[in-house]
Amino acid sequence: MSSLNPLILSAERCAEGYGRFPYVIVRVQPTVYLQFPIHFYHHEHPDLPGLRVRVNDSTELDACMATLFSVMQGFYAQVNGNEAVPYRMCLVLRSNLAYFWEKEGIMLSREIPEGGALMDGQYKVLSLNSSHYIRE
Repeated sequence: MSSLNPLILSAERCAEGYGRFPYVIVRVQPTVYLQFPIHFYHHEHPDLPGLRVRVNDSTELDACMATLFSVMQGFYAQVNGNEAVPYRMCLVLRSNLAYFWEKEGIMLSREIPEGGALMDGQYKVLSLNSSHYIRE
């Protein structure tokens, strides 16, 4: 466990899904990260920031994960389009489980990004030098 400060967000940011698992981290440069919440939905598309993943049955974990990985692949391609050096991305599932999307492929990790400047997709600061998730 690190000695970083806990992530503290406003009620509005929490309601938007920031700091809650799962989420995506995009490493813009060393110590600068963007966080994108992931929202699963059944019928109605949520009007929230981040990625939206449509699932038929939230109890079917394998199907949810397959759909989530497909959405992540699309997001990775969209963000990195024509970048000579692609942005490093991380799908964070919990405090000790993540998948890193890198040029070489997808890698499983028991460590997740933390610290630095954490911002939303509009480059508004969420926190500085803290964990990237809300510890409950």
